[in-house]
Amino acid sequence: MLEENYLDQVDKESQKKYKEASNFLDIGKLEEAEIAFNEILQEKEFIPAVNKLAVIEIYKDNLGNAQKIIEDVLEENPEYVPAITNLGSIEKKKGNLERAKLLYKKSIDLEPEYGNAYNNLGVIYREQGQYSKSVKYLKKARKKGSFSVKFDDKPFYKNKGCLFIIVLVIIIILFFLFV
Repeated sequence: MLEENYLDQVDKESQKKYKEASNFLDIGKLEEAEIAFNEILQEKEFIPAVNKLAVIEIYKDNLGNAQKIIEDVLEENPEYVPAITNLGSIEKKKGNLERAKLLYKKSIDLEPEYGNAYNNLGVIYREQGQYSKSVKYLKKARKKGSFSVKFDDKPFYKNKGCLFIIVLVIIIILFFLFV
């Protein structure tokens, strides 16, 4: 089951509040997102909001808290695919890549249209150097509307060696301007 199934069961105002809280999470405003999700939960028990609180805990590296929250969600709905996928993300952060892959595959088996599981599986395969498998899953993720790969590359201008070249280019430009 996906969060869309739950969203279809609530009124438009609740949907709006949930989407606003999710937007905070998407742009990295964790504290605002946490407050917004907790406000939703004060009104009613809503599994997608509880699951998003687990995501916030994962981002904060509070993996124990995140795992407890996800276990509560899965106790309520054992087939809630986003929670299973998030459990896979916890296992990945712990370094249990094989367990993470199993959880992502379980998510895919339960909901073949859930792109996040494909994406996360593709990332693990890329990190393991299994590029053909990685590309296969990342293509599926993109097709399902979810594609996000985090690269740790810094912009070129933040590279210390680049500073010399930038200064050199400025000197050359100034030289030609004054000549």
